[in-house]
Parts: sequence; structure tokens; C-alpha cells
Amino acid sequence: MYKKIIFLIVFFTFIFSVINARTLKEILDSGYLIIGIRNIPSDVVYQPDIPNKPGFCYELAKSFADYLNVDMKIKIVNYFSDYWTKNGKNMLKNNLSGIPDIYNSIDIVADIITVTDQRKKLVKMIPFIENAELFFTRKSENISSYNDFKGKKIITAETYNFYTTLINELNKRKLHYIINKISIDNDKIIFLEPYKKPSKNDVEILLIPEGIKFNRYAFYYQVILKNADISILDSFSFFSKIFNTYTFKENLKPLFIANNIGYLAFCTSPKTLELNAVLGNFMSLFKETEKFNLLFKKYIGINYYDYLDILKRTR
Repeated sequence: MYKKIIFLIVFFTFIFSVINARTLKEILDSGYLIIGIRNIPSDVVYQPDIPNKPGFCYELAKSFADYLNVDMKIKIVNYFSDYWTKNGKNMLKNNLSGIPDIYNSIDIVADIITVTDQRKKLVKMIPFIENAELFFTRKSENISSYNDFKGKKIITAETYNFYTTLINELNKRKLHYIINKISIDNDKIIFLEPYKKPSKNDVEILLIPEGIKFNRYAFYYQVILKNADISILDSFSFFSKIFNTYTFKENLKPLFIANNIGYLAFCTSPKTLELNAVLGNFMSLFKETEKFNLLFKKYIGINYYDYLDILKRTR
């Protein structure tokens, strides 16, 4: 009987430690902060193979860990959709409630995640930078409005919020579109289904479906190579590439933002109230320091306040 009681205590202690996100006290007592982050070829997220420039989100999370006076441990996240998965299902696509499973094993998601009302229902979002969903094209293209999208090819990915934004903006303007699902192999577009030929007034969407791996640089190169005419990304990532990559700067230009200026955010469990409050306070204070501006300039190539001015001009 005694052994059975001990077993049950150990069992339930283990279960609750797994299913509950760690509190701020537990983080401080342990001496480390666990972040979830993708290892992707993006200097604004995390690229550990480049020691002098490991990623804006990584360095920002490290600054928060230093603020707490703890070490930082990293859990690599394979897919963006993993941030929104519960019991093997995508909570956003299936309109599920609850908290994503990832918070069973990490304290903070440190990634470029656009703040949306749907996402805010699932997690606590702590904004760290102003951002907009931005269309871009080749410098040689004469595009000034959505109406000029007719007859053009727009490349995006199903897992991105940009795809939803694109569809909403096209529907709002009653622009007809067709969707051709693709993958990319050595810069060549591979159609995954029988090709649907658009009319001259159709907008053709080249869509990378959920579950298909792709290089984040692919959208830039596909536009430069004229396999697509337009793409849409977050302005934070786009300007980091434009100001730091000669090929992109020489060939690409921003068009206009798809909607109002919003934010990118780190995410936490809505149940870790003290952690969320401390992280939110840290972000507010850190953004006012020269250290934040230097970090921003290191990765984006321009002053933080100059970036805000550019965003206002692309409205």
C-alpha cells in the first residue's frame, strides 16, 4: 500500500510537471530559460552556424535571459505550424481552443510571429517590433495598386498568415484568382497538381502547401528569376534582406503594406501570468535603450526609428 501511494505521488508529480508551463519562480529556481525557436536561414530568427550574427530573436531572448540572470536553453522547432499544434492538430486551421502543446516543454517562443486576434485567443503575445505584411516585386515591374495584380503570379505559403491576408485583400476587391499548389526544387517550381491555367485577368497564386519544406529565401529568388512576379512577407524580414543583401537590394522593391501596421511578438502560455508581465515590462524598457537600437541596426541595417518612418511611407 505504501509503495502504491509513493508511486501515485511520483506519477502525478510527473504528469503535472509535463502538462503545465513553468512559472517565473520555477524558471528562476532552475537557473535557465527554455526558448522555442526555428533554426532557419534567417538572420532575424536563429542561425547558429553564424556565431557573429546568430539571429535577432535569439539575441533578444538572450537579453531577456540575462535580465533574469539565468542561462538559456534552446528547443529547435521544425515547422511554424508546430507553434499552433495540439494533440497533432493545427489549432488555427481547426478552430480549436486551449494552449498549444509546445508550452509543455518551453517557456517562451522567440520567433517572428505576427499578432492576430485568432492567435491571441491561444497564447499570450508580447510585441517586440512594429511590423506590416508587405508586398514586394522586381524593380522593373510597374505595379501601384491591387488592380495591377491581374495577370500576375504571387508566391506564398499556406502556413503563413500572409496567405490569409492575400486572399482577404483579393476578395475584398473582387479580384478573381486561381491557386496552383507547388514545391520548389533547385529554384525550379514543381506543380503538385494538374496545372490550372489563369486568364489574363486572373491573379495566379503559387501556393506552397502546409507540410512542404522550403527555403525562406525562395520567395525573393522566385521573384528575381521571374517565376513569380509578387510575394508578401513581414516588413521586418524584408527590410533586413534588402539592406543587407546586394542581390535583393539591386533587384527588388517594396510595393505597399497589405493592412495596418501591427506587431511581431514573442509568445508564452496565458497561464504564466508573472512571466508574461515581466517579459512585457522588459520589452517596453529594452526598446527605449540604445542597446536595442544597436541590435536592430546590426540585423536590419538601419536605425530603428528610420525603419518606422519607412513603414509609414509604404502605407
